[in-house]
Amino acid sequence: MVLITGCNGLLGRTLAGALKGGGVDVRGLDFWKLKDSPQLDEFVMGSILDYEIVKEACEGVDTIYHLLEIENSSHYGRRFMKKVNVKGTEYILKAAKEFDVKKVVFLSSAKVYGKPGEIPVGEEYPLKPNTPYGRDKVKAEKLCGKFADKEDLDITIVRPTTITGPGTDDTMILVILYMALGMDDSNRLYIAGEGESSFQLVHPDDVAAAMITAAKAPVSRGQVYNLGSDNVPTQQEEVMNVKERARLDCEVRHLRPFFARVLSILLRPLNINYLRKEHLLFILSNFVLECGKAKKELGWMPAKGNIEILVETIEWYKKEKL
Repeated sequence: MVLITGCNGLLGRTLAGALKGGGVDVRGLDFWKLKDSPQLDEFVMGSILDYEIVKEACEGVDTIYHLLEIENSSHYGRRFMKKVNVKGTEYILKAAKEFDVKKVVFLSSAKVYGKPGEIPVGEEYPLKPNTPYGRDKVKAEKLCGKFADKEDLDITIVRPTTITGPGTDDTMILVILYMALGMDDSNRLYIAGEGESSFQLVHPDDVAAAMITAAKAPVSRGQVYNLGSDNVPTQQEEVMNVKERARLDCEVRHLRPFFARVLSILLRPLNINYLRKEHLLFILSNFVLECGKAKKELGWMPAKGNIEILVETIEWYKKEKL
């Protein structure tokens, strides 16, 4: 039996399906139960901040995939977000030790690197998060290190870049798709500046595959792995290729970086999930992870690149959302 915390999210659902397809019994833990969760054998509903609930979820499992997190404070508040991301992780690790769980795979994020001055970014790059979510993940990683050293827990950390695919619940990606597909005559895609920057995505199937492999590989004990797609195009290349392959009838506009930053400040008081700091990083910066370590040690290879990921997500969005 394995436990997936945050089983309701895109990665949680994908991971559960992959594990079930391999004949593994799966228990899920989340704040609420989805109407249809056929990929789960058991489900524990409750708060990760309730240690009794956490113990109920962890008892009798041999592997924990800890995915439960809050990335944006707009709906829950910063205080609750931090508790879930940091204290919730501590509770999971504490229960894992109490019940002699053999393996913990922790979902961190590429946002622990902040805005790096060079690309590609390797695992040894200094952690300089510039968002609350990134800072939470650094603190949670430190907890993982503490439990690995002092409690001898077998823990592996994965740091994926932005996870995108059909069924995405990332508000930033959904807003971009809405602007491109759902605004009638006003639909458009934006390219920042001259479109020379590159930002890496990763498909949930690829992240799930890496996590499952890491859970089984002895070499992964105490290791950290970056996860991202290969052959990352520039924004200009990406938008024009996606527009053609997805047959998008939308205008492509260039957005001046200064205007994007000003607009981000103006939208902040309105609590709109667009042009947040994370989105500005997405459209204005170069961000590509070096993923050679996962490829070498885990034998992992991402199956889909940015363009394939976006085209697949657009087709899902057209079918399910429009």
